[in-house]
Amino acid sequence: MAGKLAPINMDVLDWAVRESGLSHRALAASAKITEERLHAILVDHEQPMTGEFKSLAKALARPTAFFFLPRPPSAGRATTSFRYPPGRKSEDALHFVERSALRNAMRWQKIASWVRKQSEIEAASLPRLPEELKPQAVAQHLAEWLHWDISFQKKAVSSSAVLKLLRERVEDRGVIVMQFSLGSESCRGFSLPHADSPVIAINSAYNVQARIFTLLHELTHLLRGDSALCGDPRDDSVERFCESSAAIFLVPASDLHDYVTKRLKVRRVDDIEQVRRVANYYKISMRAAAIRLRQIGRADASLYEKVNRIAEFGGGGFNPNVERQTTPVIRHRELGSEIPRLLFAARDSDDLSETEVRRYLDVDGTQLAELRERVSRPQVEA
Repeated sequence: MAGKLAPINMDVLDWAVRESGLSHRALAASAKITEERLHAILVDHEQPMTGEFKSLAKALARPTAFFFLPRPPSAGRATTSFRYPPGRKSEDALHFVERSALRNAMRWQKIASWVRKQSEIEAASLPRLPEELKPQAVAQHLAEWLHWDISFQKKAVSSSAVLKLLRERVEDRGVIVMQFSLGSESCRGFSLPHADSPVIAINSAYNVQARIFTLLHELTHLLRGDSALCGDPRDDSVERFCESSAAIFLVPASDLHDYVTKRLKVRRVDDIEQVRRVANYYKISMRAAAIRLRQIGRADASLYEKVNRIAEFGGGGFNPNVERQTTPVIRHRELGSEIPRLLFAARDSDDLSETEVRRYLDVDGTQLAELRERVSRPQVEA
């Protein structure tokens, strides 16, 4: 075969293929090589050509340098809490995009932790809550810790404004909040506990209201110190606990009772459209609204089951007010403010060069300046 052989470590390639969860057929299609040639590389251990190697690295979502390691990474499993969509079980294998997002989040967590130690930056101020606390008490602790009030949601111009403010409050306490586009078949989000740099990752395929709920759900996991993989929220007691805490945080009981009585003018909510009105009023997801209505006795479980079958994807169509999607805008949306702020702090203390910061963030000099301005702006009120 014409071309130049890529002198990669074949054991590392085998490991990366196993970790990806991709079938050989799916990998061959993604890398645009024949299944026969892939078999020769993976089974017969024929060294790939340079072009084949680069295509495989891209399909496996790994940097090319990774395949020149002297040995595969040591086995290990991240302590992670995943929020699966309805019908997905905890024993199901992680999707490829989920594995890639998990690796990406773990990489940023390591970078953030290194910067904190190197530049002597204070660790995330994450309080640990006693396990015996009930969801009501957890929600109260969360509200006090984030200085949150229901009036913020009512006065907000949109759910996006609520998510933005809530994300800023969480990040101001040192928690990294990232967004990945994982698709509608993947988890709603996940969290990675850590001594100084905990991470929350949210699937941006879900709408803004659902992302608000996921952020609080995963934050509750972190405050509890949970580390096990989580299964279907309808079957798992820990998941139900976090769902309940998040819903109580978003909608206080007395306020919701008043709304149902005075605005909906009913004793019990039994209609999907009424749930939608509650969700729109508080700028939350319909699932959160249904959970809260059930909790305070204004709806039964059957209503939640109806709501839970409704998709929570997409952003509601074209919005002319959305700013132009430049590279700094995209980086800020995906990485949040905490990661860039840590990198800028490391640069200012000469622990990282500007070239290194630009390489980490994959931006040029002008884009770096714009990103710094974005993450340095005063907190935006809802």
